[in-house]
Amino acid sequence: MTDHVSEDPRTVLAVRGLSKSFTGQLALNDVDLDVRAGEVHALIGENGSGKSTLIKCLAGFYVPDPGGAVELDGRSIALPLTTSEAARLGLVFVHQDLGLIPTLSVAENFAIARRYETGILAQIPWKKTRAHARAELSKLGCGHIDVDVPMWRLPIAVQTIVAIARALSSAEAGARVLVLDEPTAALPDAEAELLFDAIREVTAQGVGVVYVSHKLDEIIRLADRITVLRDGVKIETVQAVGLRESDLVRMIVGRAVDLAEREARAVSTRKVLSVRGLAGKALADVSFDVHGGEIVGLCGMLGSGRSELARTLFGAQHPRGGVIAIDESPQEFRSPADAMRAGVALIPENRRRDGGVLDQSLAENITLPSLRQYTRLGRISASAERRSVAQLTRDYGVRPAMPSRAFKYFSGGNQQKIVIARWMNRTPKLIIFDEPVQGVDIGARVEIVGHVRKAAAGGAGVLLISTEIDLMLSVCDRLLVLRDGRIIEDIAHNEMDRAAISELVYFGHLDDRTTGTS
Repeated sequence: MTDHVSEDPRTVLAVRGLSKSFTGQLALNDVDLDVRAGEVHALIGENGSGKSTLIKCLAGFYVPDPGGAVELDGRSIALPLTTSEAARLGLVFVHQDLGLIPTLSVAENFAIARRYETGILAQIPWKKTRAHARAELSKLGCGHIDVDVPMWRLPIAVQTIVAIARALSSAEAGARVLVLDEPTAALPDAEAELLFDAIREVTAQGVGVVYVSHKLDEIIRLADRITVLRDGVKIETVQAVGLRESDLVRMIVGRAVDLAEREARAVSTRKVLSVRGLAGKALADVSFDVHGGEIVGLCGMLGSGRSELARTLFGAQHPRGGVIAIDESPQEFRSPADAMRAGVALIPENRRRDGGVLDQSLAENITLPSLRQYTRLGRISASAERRSVAQLTRDYGVRPAMPSRAFKYFSGGNQQKIVIARWMNRTPKLIIFDEPVQGVDIGARVEIVGHVRKAAAGGAGVLLISTEIDLMLSVCDRLLVLRDGRIIEDIAHNEMDRAAISELVYFGHLDDRTTGTS
């Protein structure tokens, strides 16, 4: 007779004593986890806490250390599992990389996950495949999605729902546990609601959901229970009801962390940035100002033109019309080098692709745009460079402070701090932060927000682009709402309302309930 890992009859996934070490270093240390049927069980912790290691052990990417035990529906399973073995047992995963092929239709993406007869005369039964895709999407309340549309034409939220439906359909005997790893990392708040509705449909069918996210507000709204990992160790599992974000922060980092609201700052009359009539591929007649010491937020859905605006202001994309002025001096940026000389800095949305040089060291990444500061008689002063790097890594909290370590080996939060340190070293007049806290843990988030505030306090103008409305409310002096390439609202901080901003971003107007009119 097999001894059961869990005595709770509702438990669909039970993990006991799971550990994983790398070259003698424990990344996961004797971790327990229970997931119940029909619940959303959130898994939270800082980068390096063990969340990803735990998921990768369950998904078969890593082989756990001997001694642990895992049960699915009361039956012991041996790790590692292949993806097909896990799906056959009812354990399915949707990772941050959704694994979808953008140029194929929804139905075709479902088709590549299924097995069909092979041979010279074999054909894919497309009528049945389309019907299957519609049926699986209908289970998530999304039967209206056109299965013949190419994936790239769908919003990211809908693509994520397709990935979930496809994963669930891969479980031959029915899914029992769905693991979602950072599913809303790139989603605006309004689009995330579509995904939350789909997740509720999943749990209504009795599937247990393991939900990994750095966004604490959505954890509180969505989760039934929460397990906290820290330094590879399970700290506690708690009911989500009645918890506040500050409670989760304390559990994650092991101490109270200041999540202070917007700080009052002196904003000068000096116009660091003036934009008039800016037009481009997705931009149409954009005009606004950013003053010295001011943090101006910019929010909008994917496709609104927000990323094109950032690239245009940094000289990486040429406008079709309009005027950009820095310190009231009109500019014509032909390249990022021109923008840099004018005092513009950009912390890009994709730090790994656009923010740093992956194979270069921390030191090389920090000093790359500022080499003239360390050059004497045509040669770089290694000692001056070392002193500057040491100071900047201290000032910006980069850990570990290893100047020779390659950029790619740092966590996402530390990569972001390296990129910020790099640009602040140039003392820019205008700093554009594009999704600065996307995908970072709460500790790094607090530090990065502090760096944004410090930049403005030093007199720079800050343009903060984000899909996180709560971040905007806590940091920004003004908020611009961009939709269809146009700024449709310019809102002062004392007039900001979360519900109204969500309505504007998603629908482009306020409905009667929001405005209070009849």
